[in-house]
Formats: sequence, structure tokens, C-alpha cells
Amino acid sequence: MKFRRLNLAVAMLAACVLAVTLLAGASGAAAQTSPRPPWASPPVTASKGQTLPTRAQTHVYLLRGLFGVFSTGMDSLAKELVSRGYVCEVYGWDEAEKVIAQIDARHDAGHTGPVVVIGHSLGANAVIQVATAVDAQAIPVALGVTFDATEPAPVPDNVEVFVNFWAKDGFGRPVVAVPGYPGQLENYDLSGVPGIDHTSIDSMDQFHQYIIASLESMTGN
Repeated sequence: MKFRRLNLAVAMLAACVLAVTLLAGASGAAAQTSPRPPWASPPVTASKGQTLPTRAQTHVYLLRGLFGVFSTGMDSLAKELVSRGYVCEVYGWDEAEKVIAQIDARHDAGHTGPVVVIGHSLGANAVIQVATAVDAQAIPVALGVTFDATEPAPVPDNVEVFVNFWAKDGFGRPVVAVPGYPGQLENYDLSGVPGIDHTSIDSMDQFHQYIIASLESMTGN
């Protein structure tokens, strides 16, 4: 499944403008206008004329962080996606092997729809663990999303698009990919953005809407 790449130069420019505006606000300067945040548009869109998989054919796996207590955003996002017709399952970060087994089993049973893996904190680290494991079975991951990955391994080359929302508050880290990675990798640094920290970043509605828009650009009804 191929998608048009987001214009990285525009995204980087938007991120820079956002960072400058935040710094200006922190120093007491009153910003007259707010820049369009780089996550305002989804990172992938279907190619013209492409036959889209349905929402029901799209399997979304969400992984909570430590104890599952601080990752309520994974549950609320799953509920919204289910209401829109996507197949969603929520797991703990330490259930990554169950997710891997589920993806493998469905692939062996003939599933060819998009595989999407999303996680927060330790669950974000597990997203990459899952993607790396299914890469060994030549199973593609259409979209990977992480919220404040704490010790992320490199993104494997079977992930078409990978998005990492993170904040420099002692937990989040930027994500890198394996050498020669052919996909699209986006790191959104939210350090210093009011109201965003390690325990809230996965619950922010604007990021949920970004994910929903991304999925809807990949799927039909």
C-alpha cells in the first residue's frame, strides 16, 4: 500500500514557526497570530484512483503505559475509532507478544488490510517492538503512532508512516529509524506547550483527531 508523502519541508517550517512562537510567549511577548500546527493535517493521503480498504478491514492495536493507569487516552481513542467502524483492541505494554501473535495469526488467516499500532510511554516503546517483530514475517505496518516513547528502538523499514508526539519533560524522546528507512518519520516536539506532559499527552483531542484524519485518508467506509 503506497501513499503520497507529506511535504517534509513545509512540516519542518511549520514546526519551527510553532517553536519560535512558543518561545516568544514564554519570554512575555504577545503573539498576534497562531501558526498552523504541523499536526493539523494528516501525514498520509490515498493516491488518486487507489482502491481503499474499509474501516472494518483496518486493525488498530493500542498499547497502554505502566500499570495502564496513566494511558486513559488509549481507551478513549479506541472507543472513538470503534464508533467509526475500525477494529480496535487495547493492551498493556507488557502484552506486546500477544499483539504480535494476533497480527501474525490474522495475517496467516488472510488479513491484508492496514495494520496500525499506537502506544503511550512504555506502550510507545512496545509499538516499535511489535513493528520489528512482524517485520520478520514481512507484515507491513501502515501507521505507527507513539506518545512520549521513553526508550524507543529504531523504527523498522516495514512501517509506512511513523509519528512520534513527545515532550522533553524527563520521559519523552525523539524517535529515529533504521538506516535506509524508506518510510515517512515525523517527530513533533511539544516541549513547553502548556498543558502537555507525560501523563496528558496521549489524551489530547487534537492528536486523536490527527490520528482519525490519518486513518480516514487511508480507508473508505
